[in-house]
Amino acid sequence: MPAHCLVGLAIVVALAGCAARDGVRIPAGNRVVAESDALILPAAGGPAVLDVVERTYTNAVEQKVSLFTSSAVPGQNYLNIQMFGPMQAEHDGETRLGFRPVHVAQLAREMRQQVPGVPLRTSGLYLQNNYGPFGYAFGRSASGDACLYGWQQIRARDNERTMFQNRGNIQIRARVCDSEADERQLLALMYGYTISGTFVPGGWNPYGAPRPVDPTLGEDSSPILPREEELSTRPVPVAAPRVRRVAVENAAPAATAADVSGAHRQPAVLVPSPVAVEGAATQKGTPVVPAPGCVEGGSACN
Repeated sequence: MPAHCLVGLAIVVALAGCAARDGVRIPAGNRVVAESDALILPAAGGPAVLDVVERTYTNAVEQKVSLFTSSAVPGQNYLNIQMFGPMQAEHDGETRLGFRPVHVAQLAREMRQQVPGVPLRTSGLYLQNNYGPFGYAFGRSASGDACLYGWQQIRARDNERTMFQNRGNIQIRARVCDSEADERQLLALMYGYTISGTFVPGGWNPYGAPRPVDPTLGEDSSPILPREEELSTRPVPVAAPRVRRVAVENAAPAATAADVSGAHRQPAVLVPSPVAVEGAATQKGTPVVPAPGCVEGGSACN
């Protein structure tokens, strides 16, 4: 091929490459976002947040908040949230996220995948956090590490959902393993997390209508007692023994003007109460306070 043809072919290929980059678009996938953009966070003082990975869909947004892990069980501790709602038009060409109903068979598959090798037992307790009822399973690995897998679905009641109001759905999953924690400590994660994300349209409200106020509030014959954890249990400090301060008079030369002014005033000493009186038996070295009315050289001082 002639040289000028090779040059022309190279120019055509270069132009084609530039044209291919015009309007380039990153396909849908995971991206790391700042912790301040997290849709769900553990309670203050809870496991430290390592990173937040987000993925958007045509009908939902999903985030996986990775948490500090101290365990030999394979896998990472995390809080996972899926918020189903009206997405922006720019996400129309992306994948649609399938809804995961809370069924026993589905949860069993999730637990085997997320907490491999640990026999988890589903709790039969009915429990609620600030967002409603939730469930969890707990177990220990062969090395003794405690593991918990929790789940929660937040959705308005059937009689409250309409085409325009109280729409939306939130799915939450929590996976946490710890080599030094017990079941109660791991369960605190399910009670302490906060959901901070929402969708702009007013019709999106998976929490449903506000619950009515307890009718007994403010009424008589309806005492409200504090819970045990709300009361202070600090011990009362023991007061130190009281000590009386008395001045000790010793056989010193007659006071001078300087003494009267306080320049050579005898220091006060601390003597435990009661104060010894004249004639009482005293231990060696214990000062004795003269009786009232003692005059130097008088009989009362003898």
